[in-house]
Amino acid sequence: MQTDTITDKTIKSVKGINKGNDHRKFKVLFVIDTLETGGAEQSLFANAIRFKNMQPVVCHLYAGEHLKQRFVDHGITVHSVGLKKKYGFPQAYKQLKAIVQQEQPDIIVAYLTRSELVARLVGRFHHIPVIGNFVSDLYSDAYNSALSWKAKMIVSFFKWANRSTARFCKGFLAITEAVKQSNAKELGIASDKIKVIGRGRDSKVYRFQVPQTFAGKPPRFLNVGRLVPVKGQRDLILAFKDFLPTCPQAVLHIAGDGPMKGSLSTLINELGLQNNVVLLGNRSDVPSLINEYDCFVFASHSEGFGGAILEAMFSGLPVLVSDIPVHQELVTHMQTGYCFKTGSVQSITQALLWYYSNVTVANGMAVKANEHARQHFELSAIAAKMEDYLLNMIITKN
Repeated sequence: MQTDTITDKTIKSVKGINKGNDHRKFKVLFVIDTLETGGAEQSLFANAIRFKNMQPVVCHLYAGEHLKQRFVDHGITVHSVGLKKKYGFPQAYKQLKAIVQQEQPDIIVAYLTRSELVARLVGRFHHIPVIGNFVSDLYSDAYNSALSWKAKMIVSFFKWANRSTARFCKGFLAITEAVKQSNAKELGIASDKIKVIGRGRDSKVYRFQVPQTFAGKPPRFLNVGRLVPVKGQRDLILAFKDFLPTCPQAVLHIAGDGPMKGSLSTLINELGLQNNVVLLGNRSDVPSLINEYDCFVFASHSEGFGGAILEAMFSGLPVLVSDIPVHQELVTHMQTGYCFKTGSVQSITQALLWYYSNVTVANGMAVKANEHARQHFELSAIAAKMEDYLLNMIITKN
């Protein structure tokens, strides 16, 4: 990431279009399902408040506005449709159409399938360019393996709807190359129509501090993630059980909540790990929490980006991660972290053992990982890159 400012070429083009109206900023309408605390919502907020050459407006179509006040406090207009129906597409279309008529945006950016489908239709009706977002490998086997038959049928329907309306979008953003390639294939979209812009983090929020560890010290491992099957926490706990004979005083703490909380708690009790493995629940203090540990372990089977890994890299923790393609875009094995075989309890155990025997090497890799994160994922640069992309989508005719 070379700069956190809009390119000179784009600025000149914008000034040319806005000639005679120097004070006008192009307006972007972000349309999203809710303003709860998911990754897409928080990323939208982090980017929108850093825009310098565009005026962001936000609309959430469904109920849930935990983050709304944050947008408002930064002077961003928020339209809360707040539908309580699970889908309610006719109502959503009607409401969004009215908001578009009121705001007259120059471009619409939509997140998440329900909102994307509605935004594409409204944008087409008003002849406004629409940009879609790919934030996960939604149609992969790994992502859908734990779904019920009914849920898989719903995913199949939305895949058809997504594929059928994708042509209404002028372009797409994807948060990783792996997510780009997967969605391009599944939805029949030309790969050159998809721009990869990752999610950033503000390095000032994280305290870079390589752990003060030494050979033989009982390590404190941290995992952060929603408690769902795809995150691989069951694999991690089983692997940690196999690691413990080597270092009985080691601990593993897992921050997050979700439907697997009960089954993971049962597993911990059945394995007799109550003194070593702790479920911390949801934590709002992750940036400071990270610095209390020695090593970060992430065993997910599928990810859109891997933001928790990036946060550990910004904080100076060595990272042990599953070798899915998304993670390999963040971590280079034995250079900026250690990659183990996805879904393999034995491979995770080997990673834990490797760390315990190679603390100094792991800490050195953490320094390189931090440098990589700062160079490629600084939030201000990510936001500028996104804003530049949107401006170019407005000023280009095709």
